[in-house]
Amino acid sequence: MHHPQVKHTIDIFERMYQNLPPLVPELTAREMKHALEHLRDDIEVGIDEVENITVSLGKKIWPYWKAFDELCSMSQGRLGEKFLLGRLHVQLKQKYAEFKEHGADYHDLRSGGGASYFSLDERQEITEVLIMVDQEIKEHVKQAILSVDEKKYQDLIIDFQNILDDMEKRLDSLRLMAEDEEEHPELAEEIRDKIKTFELGLCLLGPNTKHHEILNVDEHFEERCLRRFYL
Repeated sequence: MHHPQVKHTIDIFERMYQNLPPLVPELTAREMKHALEHLRDDIEVGIDEVENITVSLGKKIWPYWKAFDELCSMSQGRLGEKFLLGRLHVQLKQKYAEFKEHGADYHDLRSGGGASYFSLDERQEITEVLIMVDQEIKEHVKQAILSVDEKKYQDLIIDFQNILDDMEKRLDSLRLMAEDEEEHPELAEEIRDKIKTFELGLCLLGPNTKHHEILNVDEHFEERCLRRFYL
């Protein structure tokens, strides 16, 4: 039996595989399938190996996942409220209209802005409906990608691949920085920990990694290393 942490990480990897965004290359999908089978079968596998495999393959699908998420967000703005109203019962639909009359909107509802306006039972129903709306949005976007929105999707994939390439370069720069700081092991370890956090965030194993955060950290450590050099 796998260690609980290992099992949890494998479960996340399996969830990634089971929910691949559209048009991920077949070779990548097969790689993930074989890796998942290996991880499930090898009860001696350690957390480092599981994380390394998840990060390696997670990076390959990251541009697709981000592009798909971007299109889902666009569709959420255009269609989310329509799908919501199609599922709410009449009384709750009326109360939602009153909620909007107070200056709120669909985004406020999704972000929890109605916590004090709706009853507990109403909030539970709204939450269940929003989950169904999200699934409807995903299915709608998948169908659109396979028809009218394929070029838009492919263009977004290229954009996010370029972002990923830049992030990878900056992470490589941080790795070199850590190697140069071996005389200062605490700083080197801090840099490596930050690299790992970013990499895990590219594949659902940590907080979502954002491009600007890597830019800021890169500059932050460069300044610290320069100050150390001149002192």
